[in-house]
Amino acid sequence: MAIQRTVLQTIPIPELPGWESRLVLLEYPPGFSAPIHDHPVSATGFVLQGKVISQWQGGVDETYSSGDSFIDHGERTHIRSENANRTEPLKMLMSYVIKAGEPNVRMK
Repeated sequence: MAIQRTVLQTIPIPELPGWESRLVLLEYPPGFSAPIHDHPVSATGFVLQGKVISQWQGGVDETYSSGDSFIDHGERTHIRSENANRTEPLKMLMSYVIKAGEPNVRMK
């Protein structure tokens, strides 16, 4: 099992040549924990369904549930990103302003 990442929309930003706004749907299987990773830029996240437990390097566990928004820190190692539910999937929307064509996640 793995995280399913679906790019829902990309929109070029004329005021920032070479950059785009990107909306991504993330779906975690029940009980799934993402490998350690980071992001080239910060993102705004929104939990559509379920509950996620996150921790960034140097921080503490933070839990977000359906209807919560959060910041996915860029350039900080994301050491924990876990679906807290063992029976239901987790669904989140992520919104990035990122260089066109650049991956929004980098595995460590």
